[in-house]
Formats: sequence, C-alpha cells, structure tokens
Amino acid sequence: MLSSPMPDGRKDEAVMKTLLYIGMGLLFSGCFAKVYNLPRHISGQPVFQSIEEPNALLGVAISGGGSRAATFTSGVLEAMAGLSVPTEGSQKISVLEKVNYLSSVSGGSLAAAYYAAKKPPKEMPMLDNTGISKVYQAFFDTYKKDMQTDFQRKAFIRQSIFFRGFNPTKSAYSFSEVWDSAFFHEVTLSDLYNREQSGDSPRLILNGTLYNNGRRFVLTTVPHKDFDYDLLQLKGEAIDEGAKKAQRQLLPLTFEEMNINSHSLPISLAVATSASFPPLIGPVTYSVDGQPPYSHIGDGGLFDNLGIESLAQIFLNKMRLGSLKKGLIVVIDTSYPFDVRNDDMDKSEKGFKIFVKDPSRIAGIMEERATAYQHLLWHFLQSNGGGFPGPDRFQIVSLRYTDAEWGGYDDLPAECQGTFSKDVTSSEIKQTISEIPTRFKIKSCHGALLIKAAHKVVEKNKDQIVGFLASQR
Repeated sequence: MLSSPMPDGRKDEAVMKTLLYIGMGLLFSGCFAKVYNLPRHISGQPVFQSIEEPNALLGVAISGGGSRAATFTSGVLEAMAGLSVPTEGSQKISVLEKVNYLSSVSGGSLAAAYYAAKKPPKEMPMLDNTGISKVYQAFFDTYKKDMQTDFQRKAFIRQSIFFRGFNPTKSAYSFSEVWDSAFFHEVTLSDLYNREQSGDSPRLILNGTLYNNGRRFVLTTVPHKDFDYDLLQLKGEAIDEGAKKAQRQLLPLTFEEMNINSHSLPISLAVATSASFPPLIGPVTYSVDGQPPYSHIGDGGLFDNLGIESLAQIFLNKMRLGSLKKGLIVVIDTSYPFDVRNDDMDKSEKGFKIFVKDPSRIAGIMEERATAYQHLLWHFLQSNGGGFPGPDRFQIVSLRYTDAEWGGYDDLPAECQGTFSKDVTSSEIKQTISEIPTRFKIKSCHGALLIKAAHKVVEKNKDQIVGFLASQR
C-alpha cells in the first residue's frame, strides 16, 4: 500500500522540528567541557633539563595584539636579522642569531612559536655579503605572509564543521587545529626542546594567566627554577608577610611545579592557550589524567601583556647566581594604544558605546596601570642600586609600532597607495596604524604598514641594540 502524502502544514511542522533539533544539537554540543589531559611527572625532577648558555644574553619579549602583533613581530625579526654585530673575524653575525630567549603573549605567541619551530637550523647563516642570506630571506617572506592569514575565518569554519557551537574553550581548539594544520604539524614541546638543545631555536616562553588564582603561567621548556628571582632579597631587612605574599604572586607557575609532564603538549595548543581571550576564546582547561584539580589557563595579557616579566626574572636570577654578566631585553610592543579611542569617549553621550567598538577597554585600563608601575619599578631599582644591576649590565629597549615616523604618501608601501589620498600626512598614517584592531585577521594594507613600521623602528633603535651587544665582547 502506498502511503498518503503528508499535508503541507505537517511538512512545515516536521521541517521546523528538524531545524530546531539540529539547532539545539549545535548549541548544546558546545556546552560540554573539553579538558586536555597530561601525564603526571615525578616531583623534584625537572621536566626539561637546563641548556648551556653564554654569560651575556639577549631576549625578545613580544606583546599581545592578535594578527597585528604577529605581523609586526615578523617584520621586526626580519629587520633584526639584517643587523650585524661586530666580530673579531671576517664572518658576519646577525643580531637575531644572538637571541637566546623569546617570551611572548597572545598574538605575539603565534609569531614567536612559528619562528622557534620553523626557522632554518643554525648551520644556515643568516647573513652573507649582500645582507640577509637567500635561505633566511625566503623564510621571512613566507613568515610575513603566513602571519597575515585570516585565521578567524578558518577557525569559524572548523568550529561549525565539528558542531562546537558557541563554546569558547572549543574555539581555542579550533584555532589550535588551524595553526597546527598550517604551520606546526604536531610539533610538541619535546620536539621544540630538541631544537633548543641543538641551538636551532631560542628558548621559547609562552605566557598565560591561570584563572584559578590569577598568577602568570608559563608554557615552556625552561626549568622552573630559572624563574625564581626574589626581589625582596635586595632589601636586606625584615620583610612583612604582605610583601612576601606579593612576591609569590609575581612568580610564574609552570607545569613542572604542578608535577605535570608537558613533553607531549602540542605547540599549537600552547599558543592557543596564551592567546585565549575571554569570553570569545578559551580558556583551555588542563588536568593530570583527567582528574581534578583542573587548571584553567588563558590570555597572558591579563597578567603582563608585554611578556617582559618572565624574561626579566630569568635574567636577574642568573645575574644574582653569577652565571650571567649582562642581559638585554628587546620588547616588541604591539599592544593596542589605550588613548586611541579617547575622542570617541569625549564626544559620546553613551558611555557603553565605547565597549562595542573596543571590547578590551576594561583589560586595557588594567594594562595601562600595570605597565606604568612596571616602568617606574625598573627605573627606581636601577637608579637606587642596592644590588640591582645598572644599565651597563641590564637594559630594556622598546620597539613600538606607533613610534615609526612616516614621510607622507611616497613613504607608503605599494599595498596602501590606493587607500590614502596623495596629500596624506604623517600623523594621518600614524592614526591609521594606531587603529588596526585586535583580530586574528588583517587587511593587506595594514599588514604592509606594520612590516614597514617594524623596519623603521629597528633602524631607529639599532645603535642602542648593536652597541650593547658589541660591548659584550
């Protein structure tokens, strides 16, 4: 017997129910937690061993800022590769070859991990008689291009295909999988450590924030003991409990300290952890063998958006122990200028409107305050002695993308010359580059502006950088 056709009304109802069930499935599929499990580690033993180092160190701290930070960083590292350090022989040594550490946050972590995992091995010279060698120039050309990929679109597609709904934690995995497929190809912290041991890569420190207690959390192969710098030891007198508690809060946590073995942790997930900015992405939840306590780790910019503190603690600790004579930290600062939206605030009657245009405003307020205190702290410690190394032994040089000076229309990269008027001023170009949003995608003109700005600020500060390194001989 043939069945009777379904009336139109019932067809519409059936279709609506089906769509409703599919929609509910998509929504609730994103509501279930995803926990990344790592094995337990034997207490008291380092997860990764120390690596022999010179007695003068160069570190690069890389700020957050999404693709803006990743793109600017690729340009800065390229420009640093083109700088040479005076040597006693005829061989040219690049400034970039002298870098021992990379410490990064959020979008800067993508650029840092890419460089650490994919740069050519140390046997390949960075410089030849004409400048950057062909091998390295090919690497940098690909590097700059890759950092300008539309990762947001790729991650959104992946989020939809795998029915991950609106779960921010699973968004972090979507970004991780996009980056792994494109660049990292299942490289783990253990694989990275092998490159670090052989001298093919600087030591990599990806900074996050542990939401459980608000402390900085570093995803790295660097032993935990290397971060154990005590500012209070400079004081030489009785210390109250409040100061001791504050000191502990400033020291980072590591998987090693938590007795977790991180050998198998994918670099791509470590980057996504550092870049997880709530409520859109992350945090990433970790555990030992799937059991509590669970560690919820996200955006490192909530604690220190410049990545300086981890490097400073390592360098100062090594100086205190006598294994380091001099240290230079170059800061690649692509953090969003806090005052760029001031005019909007001044002219708007609706205070909440600013958060629509700039959702990170609250975090930016905290960042401005923390950065101001940080600068004052370094200045106070260096100017007051008391066991803290002076500028002849320890320096911090900041390379900020908004500090580039522009000469007008003819100074624009080719990708931008159709975007600006012929009479564009330097201040207008600066305003445009200041307003590049924090996304994991970027316009072609914006990317070209950032890369040219990178070369400009490195040129502007090269004498200080090269001079400090030359004095290490």
